Amino acid sequence: MIQKTLQIATFGSDKEGILSGLRNFPIHKLILLHYKDDKKPTEEFAASLRSTLGISISLREITQPDIIRSAMEHVSHIIKEEGPQYEQILINVSAGDKMIGCAALSCAFVNGIKAFGTDMGGNPMLLPILKLSYNEVISDAKIKILHALDNAGGSVESLDQLAKHADFGKPLLSYHIQGSAESKGLAQLGLVDVERLERGKTKITLNTLGKMLIAT
Repeated sequence: MIQKTLQIATFGSDKEGILSGLRNFPIHKLILLHYKDDKKPTEEFAASLRSTLGISISLREITQPDIIRSAMEHVSHIIKEEGPQYEQILINVSAGDKMIGCAALSCAFVNGIKAFGTDMGGNPMLLPILKLSYNEVISDAKIKILHALDNAGGSVESLDQLAKHADFGKPLLSYHIQGSAESKGLAQLGLVDVERLERGKTKITLNTLGKMLIAT
């Protein structure tokens, strides 16, 4: 039985990868991720597919220079708004430049979505992705601390400063950031950068991976 499938694909000058995905995987709706400069060719390509395949197609513009965060926000919105209507979501990273491809692959990794590209012969190739999304691996408390860091401007110079933005005391903040023998902290998970300052203070900065995670 064919699963009702939503495909998300990166758009670029080489459209064969997108067409390969449509030929080889189920498709009931297609969403194209594109740059602003590619809006017109993306619209023309989408119009051509609608007339020949008769499927629903929509476009999402990836803003620069923060390509990864923009892609994360779009995919998160797609999952929340359209995901419940489909039995599976696939991400096709075979078209577009390296940055938009990396951004889409990061979205698949963080959200636990199947992704595929194409090999040298133009054949589709499934890529290894976690079965669980990153959100399912990290506790709600750690997610709240990441959001608190983001609300503080992305960086604080002490736990006292972070405590003003988070509903946690200093000992609990330290535990979730530094971790313990039984549980990895945000620093060990690679979501924040920690720097020791003078007078025993600790600078904590939300890094790129942390920003990507809370964008979802």
